[in-house]
Amino acid sequence: MSNKIKVGIFGGSGYTGEELTKLICSHSGASLCAISSRELEGKDLSSIYPDIPSLPSINFCSPKYSNFKDCEVVFFATPHGISMNFVKEFLANGTKVIDLSADFRIKNPKIWEKWYGLEHTAVGLLNEAVYGLPEINKDKISTARLIAVPGCYPTATLLGILPVLESGKKIINITCDAKTGISGAGRKAVDSYLLSEMKDNFRAYSVENHRHTTEIQQLIDSKSNSSVEFNFVPHHLPIMRGIYATLYVSIEDLNHNWQMVFEEYYNEFQSITILGDKEVPESIFVNNTNKCHISIKNSSISNQLVIISAIDNLVKGASGQALQCFNLMHNFEIDYGLA
Repeated sequence: MSNKIKVGIFGGSGYTGEELTKLICSHSGASLCAISSRELEGKDLSSIYPDIPSLPSINFCSPKYSNFKDCEVVFFATPHGISMNFVKEFLANGTKVIDLSADFRIKNPKIWEKWYGLEHTAVGLLNEAVYGLPEINKDKISTARLIAVPGCYPTATLLGILPVLESGKKIINITCDAKTGISGAGRKAVDSYLLSEMKDNFRAYSVENHRHTTEIQQLIDSKSNSSVEFNFVPHHLPIMRGIYATLYVSIEDLNHNWQMVFEEYYNEFQSITILGDKEVPESIFVNNTNKCHISIKNSSISNQLVIISAIDNLVKGASGQALQCFNLMHNFEIDYGLA
């Protein structure tokens, strides 16, 4: 395809950056022109990712605007607190930004600063940023300049509860028991996250203060017609990748054909599969894909639904969803270039 869209990846050395590189280099409508990493600056891209086909002949560069000024779209695959310092300059020069960090997900800067421990430096852009969950914001994403790609836990959780939130039924409370593979902690040498330390182990973490709690609660509040209490308990599993969220949703009136509700809600999204009543999701069947598998069950507790949602944390939970946003912004089919 001629006239490929010039793309840059700001922060290309982590698991998410690697996944983005793989997806962009296999996308016939995109051309990777710049990729940054402080640690890998000057190194040839193919020497770091020799298993990725069709890599361009470029080196990792330093994370400076000048190295990305020719890009039409820049993906930020950086930790929180970085993209907010660069986005304004990119937007001012006509470059679209798809941010996979948390910098633009929370609309209230005071809440963001409380949870992330930094002063937000781009408050004026928070309201403009479109939450990059295509299943609810497809039209807004297509015309946006700035996308805030949801976190991995919020993606799995929200896809599981959105049809209930928008059903008109009064929800009393929601508990999310979620598990992730160790790649969710990022590519950093922290002893407690090493596979050798996690082998034959399983633990909860950040039980009272996980940052994704407020991101999920923000969307629950925007979609619900009443106050809904939300409890979130994440866990680390001794596997490399995946998110497995079990959601317990207490509803005032459970009388509904929930299977039909979910199937109709996601009818136009081929990447979402609503499993039959005898099935439950298995992480192995969504790994390395942009798919989400969901099942709906009745709880043994009256007026409670049990909803199970499984995704790949690095694809649908990050880079694949970012590519869906890219596709929508540039008139490609939403799942173009995705498995």
